[in-house]
Amino acid sequence: MINKIISSGRTGVELAGLEVAIKLGIAHGGWAPRGMRNAQGPLPERYGLEEVPALGFKHAMEQNIINSDGTLLVTRGSKTVESRFAVERSLGHQRQLLHLDLSQYSPFEAASLASSWISLQRIKTLFVTGPTDEFDARLYDQSKKVLETAFYLGFVKSGLYPHLPTMQTRFNHGPQEDLPQNVQAAIQWLAEVLELKDRARIANMQPQELDHLRSGLGDYIKEKFGLYSGNEALLKSCADLGRLRRPLPEEACAVILRALWKELRATHKLRVIKS
Repeated sequence: MINKIISSGRTGVELAGLEVAIKLGIAHGGWAPRGMRNAQGPLPERYGLEEVPALGFKHAMEQNIINSDGTLLVTRGSKTVESRFAVERSLGHQRQLLHLDLSQYSPFEAASLASSWISLQRIKTLFVTGPTDEFDARLYDQSKKVLETAFYLGFVKSGLYPHLPTMQTRFNHGPQEDLPQNVQAAIQWLAEVLELKDRARIANMQPQELDHLRSGLGDYIKEKFGLYSGNEALLKSCADLGRLRRPLPEEACAVILRALWKELRATHKLRVIKS
């Protein structure tokens, strides 16, 4: 899973990368051209960018390529001069490169490709680049969606897995009473196991983004909390909270995930403090 997102702060795709990093609590920064400006004006300090002693995008882009594990290039249709330069210099410096052309992939397909590439290539520091708003104004929002979805897909694949051996031993060999008996007990257990950064990331998800958790964290909940093996007490608690008659494991899991999200929203949501 990526630890840092960098860019030069240009409008469009690069700015989207920094905004996603800030939203998800990922370390961010990068190198910007001399003058520390983009088409919108001076670059805010919150982006954590450093200035290279040269004008123009090329020096900053090359510095970002060199100091990253891989470059994620997001475009739609024809490449720009900047896009071609990113490909050329990534190859020249023998850095990993993934080009996502959104005219060829749906946003979810693009996010799945990005998530798999980041995992396979063990990308820790990711350079995000692509056309500016002047070239394609829609790419900013679309890139944000792709990046967020890619991150959540990567997050749910790893999720609690470092903690699985301890919990497997307990759940596989302990009596039914050792399993969470109600939704509150389930979310308290999860909140204790999740790392702080992961609790914050879940807290800052939008309601519609919770579906991204079902394929990783959700599978873990269904199996390890006994929803498949008939943990009737927890199923009944999910039914009562979700106003369901007889919930299936998938429905009960959704109730637990939403309850966890609500709990974390109250305690871990990042808030902007105005000076």
